[in-house]
Amino acid sequence: MLNRAVRWTLGMGVACSVMLSAELAHAQQKIAIVDIRRAIEETTEGKASIGGLKAEADRKQKELLSKQDELKKLEEDFLKQQSVLQPAAAQKKREELQQKVMQLQEALQRAQQDIGQKEAKVLQPLQEKVMRAIDVLAKRDNFAMVLRNDVVLWPQQSAMDITNEVIRKVNEMKAPTAPAGANPAPGSK
Repeated sequence: MLNRAVRWTLGMGVACSVMLSAELAHAQQKIAIVDIRRAIEETTEGKASIGGLKAEADRKQKELLSKQDELKKLEEDFLKQQSVLQPAAAQKKREELQQKVMQLQEALQRAQQDIGQKEAKVLQPLQEKVMRAIDVLAKRDNFAMVLRNDVVLWPQQSAMDITNEVIRKVNEMKAPTAPAGANPAPGSK
């Protein structure tokens, strides 16, 4: 799997290099790169959303750790009492502990799914905003191509990296409730 990913990345790099060489030789067109993940995470809205998700994840983690501690105490108590309990009572306690372990595992899975769903729900609109900002900047600055930084084989911090400008543009974008005509049309200066 990793080998295939490495080959794909190298293949993409070679393909990009060939495309870049052809494009540059053809018309000296401008190319930009963007770190989309950083653009999402460092926008004002992204920081707030991700911070809220992190706080909720931390709260759920604390809750689950508390339940795990309770379960450990119950298990320790059972181990101490096991030798004096009747076999039927010991078996019943053991089954109760196993049931609680399963419930804790299910709660952990539910929490992970819940956070994952909320993250997707929060990040998708942000990703769409980032893509709109990239579109506006690409049209404004006449970029022939805008590439994700994870497919580019040279340093991220180059003159072609427009991530900071994308972050600024997303931060300028207001919620869709703004009155018509309040923002200039995409692509205009």
